[in-house]
Amino acid sequence: MIGYIKQSFLEGRIYTGIDCLNSAALAWLDREGNGRIHTVTRKVPREMFMEEQKYLFHVKPYSEVSSTVASFDKDGVVSYKGNRYLINTGMMDAHKRIRIEDDGEMLLFYDAETNDLLAKYPVTEDTGQLFKPEENYSRDRVSLTIIKQYFAEYEIAQEFIRLMELQQPKYFNSHCIRINRMTKFYTIGQLLDGIEYCIDTERCSAYELLAYLMYQYGEHIAKKFLPNQQYFNHLARSKEIRREIDG
Repeated sequence: MIGYIKQSFLEGRIYTGIDCLNSAALAWLDREGNGRIHTVTRKVPREMFMEEQKYLFHVKPYSEVSSTVASFDKDGVVSYKGNRYLINTGMMDAHKRIRIEDDGEMLLFYDAETNDLLAKYPVTEDTGQLFKPEENYSRDRVSLTIIKQYFAEYEIAQEFIRLMELQQPKYFNSHCIRINRMTKFYTIGQLLDGIEYCIDTERCSAYELLAYLMYQYGEHIAKKFLPNQQYFNHLARSKEIRREIDG
């Protein structure tokens, strides 16, 4: 990127002051970068930003945010400042840690290793309470938005997400978290292959998708991020899929 700016914008340009240079840079960026169709997305960045900015939210300066690392119990509950918070831990193992960011208004709960946002709750002065995510929040979680954007250009993936919500309504958000994790280890082609299998067999879930990927692309990838017990559960299902497909 630095070389591109040097050669395409700065080279041969006469410097007359930082304000003029900044103004010229913005005009150049709007014309050359944000105004042309991107070779990968096949979309105009300026138009994409207008759509994506709807999902942006205000972030306070980090100096105003306190950060704490905590653990959770077998039920996915984290204790913090006298209260207990239910966290959808997805594929996290019991030895993993949760990072809690507190800005005085909201509590954000992250996977300390991957930085995945797992839950958020308003700050309260009450103590001794158990807080659970509201139903409408659990359906609008960050992971769902991420995977929808990730598969935005693939109708079959959008159909898979729709069917998964119909077939797995109670644990839909947990499945979204798991699929979001898979996107970091499998290519989009591999995921679409698995999604096609799930739709064909009418078993639309993160569990079935990952078991198929283990069958088709080997067990070593899943072993990088699955806790041991979940790994063996998925491995057992992948062997069943092998028998179903290969006989």
